[in-house]
Amino acid sequence: MSEVGLTQADYEFIDTSAHLERWVGEMRVWLAESLDKRCCLDTEADSLHHYHEKLCLLQVNCAGRYSLVDPLAISDVSPLLELLDAHELWFHGADYDLTMLRRTYNWSPRVIRDTQIAARLLGARQFGLAALVKNNFDLDLCKASQKADWSRRPLPPNMLSYAVDDVRYLLPIADKFVAQLREKGREEWFHQSCRSLQEDVAARDNVAREDPWRVQGCGRLHPKGLAILKAMWDWREGIAKERDTPCFKIMSNKQMVAYAEQFETGQSLNPPNGWRPRWKKEFFDIVAAITASSSADWPMRAKKIKGRLSDAQRDQIDKLCAHREKVAQGLEIEPSLLGSRGTIEELVIDGNPAGHLMNWQHDLLASGLEQVLKAG
Repeated sequence: MSEVGLTQADYEFIDTSAHLERWVGEMRVWLAESLDKRCCLDTEADSLHHYHEKLCLLQVNCAGRYSLVDPLAISDVSPLLELLDAHELWFHGADYDLTMLRRTYNWSPRVIRDTQIAARLLGARQFGLAALVKNNFDLDLCKASQKADWSRRPLPPNMLSYAVDDVRYLLPIADKFVAQLREKGREEWFHQSCRSLQEDVAARDNVAREDPWRVQGCGRLHPKGLAILKAMWDWREGIAKERDTPCFKIMSNKQMVAYAEQFETGQSLNPPNGWRPRWKKEFFDIVAAITASSSADWPMRAKKIKGRLSDAQRDQIDKLCAHREKVAQGLEIEPSLLGSRGTIEELVIDGNPAGHLMNWQHDLLASGLEQVLKAG
């Protein structure tokens, strides 16, 4: 079954401060008189199209009243944020939204709820918004604008309709999921997990990465490979910034790691055929410069947690992971929801689960944790 998106008359597009203040005032009255006090929020950004990603659209649902707020046209959206802070705020897959809101406005909502977290705690294996809408309402969401450039103006009607659909179904989904969580005795798991997500986003965003060039896959590289990886990273950053394009469109992290591995083993490196002559020249200049450089100037390999593990600790980790999987199987949820392997490694190293697990995770794993850690 297909579903037609909302028409222009069903939502307000807000691109002036005066309009925003007027709408917020109307929503305060609307929410005060409404039995449902909840709001929903989603965001769109342009990370697939520009070097510096930015927030391009805020989609809001206040108890069934929809608006699209243009943050590119309105520099101060604090009236909206103050309104949302006074209410329970629902997202779907909130991690990226919370990150962008924090970076753009230095703002974190007071209380969040995430339908994606709820779906996973109920055992869903397909938990994208489109899948949830399809499975719960037999409706098909249009995905045509998923990778669009949201910084373009004016936004065409099909993109605006797509944007509203991202908050249109959240409250009906929330109603179903909250009822199911309560029935299964998992509502407190849900609340703790939502709070943990907020804390994780804040902690991650507060810690500046010292070596952002150490991308996935670089752990297997030696100093020689790391040296050219870092040089390629720096070069790619400069080109991407110059062209105002995402870095991955110049060269992917995976490709850079592959080049570094080839360089380590003495293989010749050939840049992609589609590159312009200037890029190819600069690429070969990088290779020549690193080849001629002193090994004393090459980056060192990062220390790994696993390198600090004893045989006894590895055995503890394996036993705890097996216990986690058994508990998860009985609950019909993904094992990672009870704690990632990385989390289990950290708590084994500390010898204490405190600070590594949420209360509900600890309660479910308690018997295995006590047995394994004491035996160690």
